[in-house]
Amino acid sequence: MTTYKELKSVKYFDGIIAYAKKLLNIEFQPTGRQRYSAFCPFHDDSKDSFRVHVNDKKEVRFHCFGECNTEWDIYDIIIKVNKCSFREAQKTFAEHMGITDFVFYGGIASMPDEENKPDEPVNFVEPKELDKDVITALHEAADFYHKFLLQKEDKVLKYLYRRGLDIDLIKKFNIGYASPFADKNYMGRALIYSYLDRFKEDYKTFNPFVRAGLFRFLDDKADKGYGYYMQQVDFSRTDPFTKAYGDFFAGRITFPIYDIDGKIHGFMGRRPDNRGTHWIKQQKQDTDISTRGWLYGIDNAARYIEYYTTTIIIVEGIFDYFAFYRLLQDTAKPIVVSTLGTRLTDESIFLLQQLNIKNIIVAYDWDNAGRAGINKIAKDLDCTISYLGGMKPDEDPADKLKNLQNIISGFSLKHLSTAARKIQKQTDKPIGISFLSYLPSKEIIFKPDTTLDVSSINPLGPRKAPEKYFYEAGRFLPLLTYNHANKADLDGKIQDLIKILNERPEKPGDGNQFTIYSDFIRKELYDDLGYALILWLRLLIEQQYRKRKIKETDSTLAKWLQTSRPTIIKYKGLLKELGFLNISTGTGLKYQKLSVKYFTGKQV
Repeated sequence: MTTYKELKSVKYFDGIIAYAKKLLNIEFQPTGRQRYSAFCPFHDDSKDSFRVHVNDKKEVRFHCFGECNTEWDIYDIIIKVNKCSFREAQKTFAEHMGITDFVFYGGIASMPDEENKPDEPVNFVEPKELDKDVITALHEAADFYHKFLLQKEDKVLKYLYRRGLDIDLIKKFNIGYASPFADKNYMGRALIYSYLDRFKEDYKTFNPFVRAGLFRFLDDKADKGYGYYMQQVDFSRTDPFTKAYGDFFAGRITFPIYDIDGKIHGFMGRRPDNRGTHWIKQQKQDTDISTRGWLYGIDNAARYIEYYTTTIIIVEGIFDYFAFYRLLQDTAKPIVVSTLGTRLTDESIFLLQQLNIKNIIVAYDWDNAGRAGINKIAKDLDCTISYLGGMKPDEDPADKLKNLQNIISGFSLKHLSTAARKIQKQTDKPIGISFLSYLPSKEIIFKPDTTLDVSSINPLGPRKAPEKYFYEAGRFLPLLTYNHANKADLDGKIQDLIKILNERPEKPGDGNQFTIYSDFIRKELYDDLGYALILWLRLLIEQQYRKRKIKETDSTLAKWLQTSRPTIIKYKGLLKELGFLNISTGTGLKYQKLSVKYFTGKQV
């Protein structure tokens, strides 16, 4: 029997590449062992942003590092191109590969004979209904983490307060926290500990929590991040629950996600600091969880959109959600939802269609991904699309709203709709207007390509963000070394560097100066680099000091940073993969005017 997992694995690498080449009508160029690149077929790509690689689970993955900023397996690619269901995608690829003993997802074995097809193509995968035991486990976890946050985590509460959430909002939305692995009392197992007696008494009660994606198996050698999680296995424990499992959201703030009927779907987790990956969804593989179609806040919004002529406000992130929620004149009737990113899935589109939405106010970031998301909404939904403007490229809506709160006396969709009709452009794409705020004396309209001077209304109006920040090289250079033998010391250096970066000096100081564009700091893009931040900063300083690209050998770079040549090669590879480094021209840093990831200084 050939499973759906096996068919997308490295075992069938050549077949996957050959099929993708034909399906997408693109040419792949080899870039290494089992690595290829191509121009992305899903957006206007001026460089080879579309990459193929094999991940730690031995799966063949496709990733666009450009405008799409999305990763797929071969089934996802087939679904995207053919607009078919997941099952149809499996069947199509199995037939192409000549597999006659294929086992579909869910363990259903089937010969790839022609099956009865629906009259119309299915554009999305119907999520599997969660059974009552899994739903109960999710509810229990949500309540446990919420109580844990309120009783034990003052620092996390203070973080949430800084992000604009007061205690009433935290309670209303049942926000919680899972203790980290570094916590000596709970060792990243607070949820497991709280139900340990139940699990020991009846091991079958452990299963719904696993199927709910609430626990992480730590001894899984195929798991990405294996080295870190393997260290968390507690061999001193005799029970299998606390020995080899940890809380999936250990060290993260938990935001429960509910469906349109108010049933819990799962969680989003957010680190309360600026290290590592900020947000994670629940693990879908080997669980009953499906994250497709998640809309944060849809359970509240669906009941009230009719009060506002079936209008809904769409934002990217959860903190953006709360920024808008607080500005509504009637928070008892919230009509804001977060799509948890700019990629609005077919399931989300279908849900909004079912709600008969007529007006959508989109508040995505004004970057390539945000614009692509807005265009998709305009293309797929038959309604009026109004864009929250007044933002520069890559400016975040939540940051924009912070500057506006002092001059906003109300946020009424009635006024929004009235003003929208006045200035809506008659174009093929119903994207025309921007953010509007109603004052007793006038309306304020922000357009994407203009900045309104509000100083006459509020003397303390929004201040224009600087283009770049100035830093003293002498403060950084002593920290730009590697010591992998002491991970705590290395982590401390990274945090010290981030602390200095976040000082954000707007004017040159004493000593040798170098500059970093403000978006790199404000968007916390340094998190993408991890330990490679040390190499990146050293190259940046050298490049600006020398006023030319850096063309040093790996051995020289290793000597600068007091490390080994393999370490330099490793981090150079990461910088190249993320788009921060152009290896083809030595080790010089790469510039691209419209992508904030490459904003590292003036091109020379």
